Amino acid sequence: MKPFIPLILSYSLFFLSCHEQEQEKTLFTKLPADSTGITFSNRIIETNARNVLNFEYLYNGGGVALGDFNNDNLVDVYFTGNQVENQLYLNKGTQKGSSLKFEN
Repeated sequence: MKPFIPLILSYSLFFLSCHEQEQEKTLFTKLPADSTGITFSNRIIETNARNVLNFEYLYNGGGVALGDFNNDNLVDVYFTGNQVENQLYLNKGTQKGSSLKFEN
């Protein structure tokens, strides 16, 4: 009977530790593109000459910049692309229940 005590104790501890944990409260929430108006996509098209073997940093992406580009006291977003045109999205503020609305 004594050899079973550690086994029973191990199983008990295992099953007690398998309870559901509370979900963490997050700081950010993913918003859909049709809500925000931001539809930028940095698409990469590989060729025989332009690929990850020849250009090691091909998939590192362009970049993003935040700033008030039109002096309206709202933060605008500027995306740079590798093979696509750069795009500026001007912040239009809160509109119709949306917290972030941008215009290209």
